[in-house]
Amino acid sequence: MYRRGVSSRTRKLVIGGAAAALLGSALAVGTGMSQASESGAGSGNINALVPALGFSPGNPNATADRVGPTGVKVPGRCPPTQAQVNAQVALKNANFPSGTDLESRIQRFEKTLSAIQDLKCPASSTTLLGRLNSLTALRGNANRDNILRGLGLNETPADKAAARGSGDAAASGATGNAGASSGNINALVPALGFSPGNPNATADRVGPTGVKVPGRCPPTQAQVNAQVALKNANFPSGTDLESRIQRFEKTLSAIQDLKCPASSTTLLGRLNSLTALRGNANRDNILRGLGLNETPAG
Repeated sequence: MYRRGVSSRTRKLVIGGAAAALLGSALAVGTGMSQASESGAGSGNINALVPALGFSPGNPNATADRVGPTGVKVPGRCPPTQAQVNAQVALKNANFPSGTDLESRIQRFEKTLSAIQDLKCPASSTTLLGRLNSLTALRGNANRDNILRGLGLNETPADKAAARGSGDAAASGATGNAGASSGNINALVPALGFSPGNPNATADRVGPTGVKVPGRCPPTQAQVNAQVALKNANFPSGTDLESRIQRFEKTLSAIQDLKCPASSTTLLGRLNSLTALRGNANRDNILRGLGLNETPAG
């Protein structure tokens, strides 16, 4: 009797649990939500993690091909919108990597490319594959994670929005005419990475690296751009590593000319990340492929 009673109670619990599960499924379907999409990517933070596609969405009604971002033809309806890709990534990945280390970044690209293929579009309708190749090329570098954290990558749409925003204040400032390819200084001088100081401040404030800096520092981006132009008739414009390093070094020199320390910006840390790549034989192609938040215009 005792064994039969336990068995009967167990059956009731199982039946009750199954009923609850069925009810939960019915509610999920009825509200248009799925468990996978709710649990994915840090409780809905998918938009901040999925890499930007790098190309404008296709026309869903298109029947002809168009030229994709890599120069090859792709279906005119491709790529999907960023929102569609984000939703597909969330649907398939309950735990989407959120780290700033190299392997987390690589996994984000791989999972995003998989989602694009699920949506019947080729990788060549985006710039993701080229950027992924640049990331995987760093795998042999022992300092790879710190390099990536320091570079400031245009990896996600949120990154790109932040980069555009950081340039708004600088865009309205006057710049010198002598340097940087006939006045194109705004597109070449690296972003300072910290809000301008108050020129009337007398007290210190905490800078972007956690140390105290004069409250009047850093100067505005426009002031730094003008000083760089004044001192450099030929400011490097290349996308190779050495050109990038020279831009950072000359910008740091201009900041010191304006009586502010390097620690009032994030330039020195980013410069260190660049110089750490000097030993990599594929360094220039890696940098071109990554898409850096180097300048306010970036």
